[in-house]
Amino acid sequence: MSDYRRPADYQVIRHYKCQRCGHEQNVESCYDAIMPCPSCKGYVKLISESYPGNSDEWDEKRVGDINSPWINERTGKYLGH
Repeated sequence: MSDYRRPADYQVIRHYKCQRCGHEQNVESCYDAIMPCPSCKGYVKLISESYPGNSDEWDEKRVGDINSPWINERTGKYLGH
């Protein structure tokens, strides 16, 4: 089942790091990182993403096969991905 599910955007935290000064930011996936770096105006690069470890905490799933649209299980709304 894990091939057909993913965390909701608010559940994913993206970790960014400035390539010039090393300033780090943790940003929810549904928001953008502050670019350029707020400290030195350098280039901010995505380093990693976190996902909830337990797939029961995920909200989104495919409606049918792997090519079908994503749906939020809590709201029943299609996500258009």
